[in-house]
Amino acid sequence: MNYKKILALTAGSLLWMSSCTSSSDLDKLPEAAVRTQQAISETVASLEGHNGYWRLTYYPDAKRAYGGYSMYVQFKDGRVTALSELSTSSTSSTYAVRNIDMPTLAFDTRSNILHHFSTSTEYFRNARGGDFELLLTGTRGDSILLQGRKYRNLMSLVPMTTDPKTEIAALQAMAQKFQGKGLAPVTIGTAGKVELRLHPTYRQLEFVLPGEGSTTSRQQMAFAYTPEGLRFYEPITIGGVTISGFRLSSDGTSITSLEGDVTTSLVSAPLELATKSYVLYLTTGYASPTLISYFTQVNAALYRSRQARMSARCYLGVNTEADQKEGLVGNDTQVTSFITMPIFEQSGGSYTRLSYEADFVPVGSDPSQLDILTRDGNETTFWYWYAGAADYWISRLRSRAPYKVETLTDTEGATYYKLSSVKDEKTWFYLYAAQ
Repeated sequence: MNYKKILALTAGSLLWMSSCTSSSDLDKLPEAAVRTQQAISETVASLEGHNGYWRLTYYPDAKRAYGGYSMYVQFKDGRVTALSELSTSSTSSTYAVRNIDMPTLAFDTRSNILHHFSTSTEYFRNARGGDFELLLTGTRGDSILLQGRKYRNLMSLVPMTTDPKTEIAALQAMAQKFQGKGLAPVTIGTAGKVELRLHPTYRQLEFVLPGEGSTTSRQQMAFAYTPEGLRFYEPITIGGVTISGFRLSSDGTSITSLEGDVTTSLVSAPLELATKSYVLYLTTGYASPTLISYFTQVNAALYRSRQARMSARCYLGVNTEADQKEGLVGNDTQVTSFITMPIFEQSGGSYTRLSYEADFVPVGSDPSQLDILTRDGNETTFWYWYAGAADYWISRLRSRAPYKVETLTDTEGATYYKLSSVKDEKTWFYLYAAQ
């Protein structure tokens, strides 16, 4: 496949067109149009000439707030078959390579995979920053380099000779290995000891750098999972040390930068919420008076706005198989972790659940502490109907994190936990295994 020829033709046609600025040059436009069409035809021939799939490393959102994802596309007869690490069920839709601002790969018709992040919903009214028109910007070896036309994120198409489902299984397994995990602080170059804050589901890694006195500064980088670990959207330099991603050790206990200069340990959460579910009772003796009082205020606001009330039971943790059968699934994946509140509509007597997606991860410098990283309201539980009041409840739980976790045993020998806010001594609650 002559990818360099494709992009040379593309670039040449654009330069030729931009040079035709005077009236005497107008007669040259047909030749420029021919060059552009030739570049487009060459691109289509190469995309369809590859018998296997292409890996599309895809980043939505202008700030890359959701991290990166691997999609797999195969082109044939004007159609594109797509799979992704979020869904191994393939879709088939149309595509085209056309000249918009420049030669552009456009996914024309709806695909649940290719348009996953560009679809507006009741909760994501403006979608989530997905691009379905990708500018052809260059090549690197056999790879085709792309840029989202609207949100400008850099992406790439890499030809594959293996079955994408094998790689998808490896990516899903790798993502699972980081669920509920944190990273121990590590010394990086001249920056000194750096705290690492991992967001495993929305695929972000924060570097918290020491400053003068007690001050800190933060740098954050989006990443995509790979079969070996994770790779950043672009390399980041901390304390003079460049890091482009991390490789997970064979025993799953540590990660080392791809450059080999930085190694740190994975830290497990003091309470396993990535695979289990727990219940919080917002009643006297089971939660602090301050937390109960705030819950009561939020519930009153919810009743005024929607004539609805949240139950005094609040669930934290993963959606169970029973939850999934009843339709409670994640915005992006079937299994995810939530803060869930049963809710009752007073006017019609109906019952539903209100869920907000969250990561529950340990604090790397103190694994006895649990952090709550909230993400988005859940589509399947109609969060958008109640967000005006319920967002305040989620904000309260998040803003008081991290929580010190104590493991306790009741008179019958059952284990339960007390979580106490590190920031606010008046905020605490107990968690019990959900039945």
